[in-house]
Amino acid sequence: MAVANDSILVTPGSGATVATHLAGGKEHQVVMLANDQGILVGSRPRYMMVIPNQVHVAAASTIHLDLFNADSTLLVRVVSIRQKPDIVTAVTGVATQFNLRRTSAVGTGGTAQTAFLPDTSQTALSANITCRAKPTGGATSASVIKAFQISSEETNTGTLYIAANGGLELVPAGIYDLPNPDGILLRQNQGLSVTQDTNSAAGSTGWEIVFMVE
Repeated sequence: MAVANDSILVTPGSGATVATHLAGGKEHQVVMLANDQGILVGSRPRYMMVIPNQVHVAAASTIHLDLFNADSTLLVRVVSIRQKPDIVTAVTGVATQFNLRRTSAVGTGGTAQTAFLPDTSQTALSANITCRAKPTGGATSASVIKAFQISSEETNTGTLYIAANGGLELVPAGIYDLPNPDGILLRQNQGLSVTQDTNSAAGSTGWEIVFMVE
């Protein structure tokens, strides 16, 4: 990607300079996009939580994962949550009800997840922003964002279609579009969870979460 090759003074005297770039024999002012909060598009690092396949359980309202922001200053903007159905393990599958929820308390127990950094030079994730697989406590539900169903039968046409398209996107359509997604914003002491509300141990599923920190 080309970098601006020149600059101009906007204010006489000691004013700031504005970048320009030569194109077609003329210098053109360089423009950088920002969102409605004044944050430059593409300037915030992204983080991923990748949870491998974990089995469904014969217990209603089981929490499969929770992501929680307990940082006192940072905001977490979740731009994608994908459910990845297991299409390798043969099971006698069933249609299973899940719920994406907002939470008001951090999850406890379960397995703590480590953030994947797409760029290894970016700032490490705050220790106060956490994710757990199968938390055994906490993750108190505040409200349901989205209810959805998916079949755990690995030969089901819909399940195969979801797997072929990289998983089932849970972040509501229209708010995760790039390059400037709104996402689901987690303010201080807010989180997200996904619960399995169907009492069935048939099948397993994995998860991928992508979020920015502001």
